[in-house]
Amino acid sequence: MSNWMRTFSPPVTNTLLSFQQLAASAQWLSSSHMPTSRTISAARSARFWAARRYVLQTIGSIGGAFVGILLSLALLLWVPTRALLPLALVGLPIGWALGVLEVLVFPALVQRLPLRLATALQGMGHAFLLLLLYGGFRLIAHRLGLPQLWTEPASTTAEPWRQVLLIPIVYALAVLVTTLLRQLLQGMSRRRLKELLQGRYQQPETEERIFLFVDLKDSTHLAELLGNDRYSRLVCDFFRDVSPAIAAARGEVYQYVGDEVVVTWPAPTGRQYANCLQCFFEMQRAIAARHEAYQAAYGVVPSFKAGAHGGIVTTVLVGTQHREVVYHGDVLNTTARIQAQCNSLGSRFLISVALRQQLGEQPEFQFTALGGQALRGKASTTDLFDVQLYLPRL
Repeated sequence: MSNWMRTFSPPVTNTLLSFQQLAASAQWLSSSHMPTSRTISAARSARFWAARRYVLQTIGSIGGAFVGILLSLALLLWVPTRALLPLALVGLPIGWALGVLEVLVFPALVQRLPLRLATALQGMGHAFLLLLLYGGFRLIAHRLGLPQLWTEPASTTAEPWRQVLLIPIVYALAVLVTTLLRQLLQGMSRRRLKELLQGRYQQPETEERIFLFVDLKDSTHLAELLGNDRYSRLVCDFFRDVSPAIAAARGEVYQYVGDEVVVTWPAPTGRQYANCLQCFFEMQRAIAARHEAYQAAYGVVPSFKAGAHGGIVTTVLVGTQHREVVYHGDVLNTTARIQAQCNSLGSRFLISVALRQQLGEQPEFQFTALGGQALRGKASTTDLFDVQLYLPRL
């Protein structure tokens, strides 16, 4: 700073420094280091459609499973083969509606209403879908010139109560099997399911992955303040609200540990559009959007810290009674230790120097080097970076 600037009073000097900072920021924004609007738009569009694609794929899967089970039951009832295609056309929108009810409507009702009332409303939704299915059966039978869609065994008579009960039983079985399949497959991504069906991970395999450990802050204080039941509800709400953010960043939930969620990516997916970084900030936006709801329900808004790191891990399918894909390697231990450093360093989000080098230039973020830090259980120090969104700071 020049000598004449030092002669000004502190307020004037601070004002001049602020102008200098703004000018420097403006110069940075207009420089070649700033990502083009096309790049930022592509990244945001990818995250937007990743979240919606996950929901749409889930709803579509439920609809497809419902139709498959419905047609299987129809064959067992000796429904004429010429009625199978019309039955599939009728069953598919009902299956999609079932998916919307189970994936979007019911979880939203549980968040806002008592469980009994939400369950009652869910039952009303199922009753409406059952009426649609009954009408579909009658319509197809009428179009085909049949007294009823299914064939009665020769030894029995077509009693009215059988016709009344058969369709609800078919609907209930289709919903039950569809729900069981969804619950069975909900704990893994489609890519992971495909790999398991192909027989992968029966033997240990090495792969490069990125991990993000996200942990609620002041969890002990929150548990004492809210009590066990309300604290458990808070944690459940937190996990539910950040799930779309994880899907938007194309992450996979590896496991929930108490009040901590571990997210992972194959290294190329985690690096693309800096998904492993964007996931944390998408989580922050999701919780900020629910600020008033948390205040009304618990009197507090959950805050959280995170650590991220990447490297080579060993992946294997373990267990007999309960089977699970697990990751072994120093990468997970290091990531947990990095996340644990957030409190002592006053940071919300820390990453390792190795991950910082993998990501390359990321002008959307501000990286602050914190130097080598001694991590518990590590013989040597690890260089860490604090990560913040750059544009909101400007």
